[in-house]
Amino acid sequence: MELRSSKDLLAGAVLAAFGVYVIIESTRFDYLSEEGPGPGFLPLWLGVAILALALCLIFISQRSPMAKGLATRQSWSGETRALSAWVALMAAVLLSPLLGFTVCLMLLTVFIIAFLERRSLWSALSVALGLGIGFHVIFVVLLGLSLPTSPLGF
Repeated sequence: MELRSSKDLLAGAVLAAFGVYVIIESTRFDYLSEEGPGPGFLPLWLGVAILALALCLIFISQRSPMAKGLATRQSWSGETRALSAWVALMAAVLLSPLLGFTVCLMLLTVFIIAFLERRSLWSALSVALGLGIGFHVIFVVLLGLSLPTSPLGF
């Protein structure tokens, strides 16, 4: 098995597990409400899409060998950055009941921009604040939806 296909296989397996987790967790919410799709509608279908695409990645990684000479050594820093982004995303998902969606989104944004993309902390904080305010205005104010909040109310 080539280096790339083994990485694709591992990535597909991790994504498939995440898709199953999203599907299972989405069943905790109502699929439909009186007004239409409920809070479990989007997570369920996102989980199904993640799982389906992960299975495609696994299938493709096993069926299509890489051409000889095309396998180039990838930068370890690129792999580390990708893994760091996944770990940060999973941490944000797991911490959202404790810290709230908006705070986790803002922390994830700061991490990605300041540490992974190596931009200024000022830029990262500005974008994070804009995203936090934007999500609140769009989802809470305009759409009347509630985002997960922390026990402190934000």
